Amino acid sequence: MESSKLVRRRPFIVGMCMSAMAASRGVLASDVYPNRAVRVVMPFPPGANVDVVARIFSDKLAKDLGQPFVIDNRPGAGGSVGWDATMQRPADGYTLFYSVRSIMGITPHVYPKTRLDPVKDFTAVSQILTQPHVLIATPNAPFSNMSELVEYARKNPGKLDYASLGVGSHPHVAVEYWARQLDIQINHIPYTGNPAVDVMAGTVSLFLEGAGTAVPRVQSGGVKAIAVTGGRRIDPLPSVATVNDYKPGLDEDGVIGSTWHGFFARRGTPDQIVTALNKQLVKIAQDPDIVKRLAEFGAVGTGTSSEALNVSMAKDYEFFGNVVRGLKIAA
Repeated sequence: MESSKLVRRRPFIVGMCMSAMAASRGVLASDVYPNRAVRVVMPFPPGANVDVVARIFSDKLAKDLGQPFVIDNRPGAGGSVGWDATMQRPADGYTLFYSVRSIMGITPHVYPKTRLDPVKDFTAVSQILTQPHVLIATPNAPFSNMSELVEYARKNPGKLDYASLGVGSHPHVAVEYWARQLDIQINHIPYTGNPAVDVMAGTVSLFLEGAGTAVPRVQSGGVKAIAVTGGRRIDPLPSVATVNDYKPGLDEDGVIGSTWHGFFARRGTPDQIVTALNKQLVKIAQDPDIVKRLAEFGAVGTGTSSEALNVSMAKDYEFFGNVVRGLKIAA
């Protein structure tokens, strides 16, 4: 009798198990990353060089992964506004931080009261590219290269202005560093948006702009290219010398003036999500169409491991801490 009850109950038990397995598969399927839109916090205004490049990668991520990767512009305070906005969101991979060398290396030292610490706050996903900056000048500037610029500045101390993206931004720190090294006096004009339009109009004389947006301005004749950063000249502007060509050691391998871009997630984001994103970003950075597009404005796709970018971030944090303290820059 007892055995017959077990026989009759077996289909019920098997059915329950199959239902549980099906439910489990459904949960796993719903947990596949990403299954909804991903926010990409952008600590620069729309149209800035970094914003333009970020959209190239975010659009490709959306196409490849089948979910929107939506740029959320949060400019201000050297990137700390975007940093804070990211830290307010869960560490679940659905909010990423698109950042650059200056924000991870410079901003925490310029805004010490915010207690920003890239090593403690973030996990790197991947460095996707390296890129030079271009020192651009208004078209009517009485100089066309670094030698003429330095000569003019020395003859006219305090009469030349340079724009930046704000106190402690990469353009501010780099140009101020070079001015000190070259013993010239030029005035810093911080902007909250991109000052390139004012450079074109002659309102301000100089601006160190990312190559992504600077190259088209130079090629159209809207501005002059005075110099490029980094260890070599770039193909889109082959006749423009590097800052280091003018004075060796001034920007060796772009240590002061060049940048990298990368995707970051809040520390605590599941490793499998970071790994999945890294795999996709490495693939995108090596895609021939993306490589060609980046080369048009002097950038080089990299697509590093998460570990490699974590190491670079920590080194830049230490290096630029010494630079900022030496220049006594504070917000």
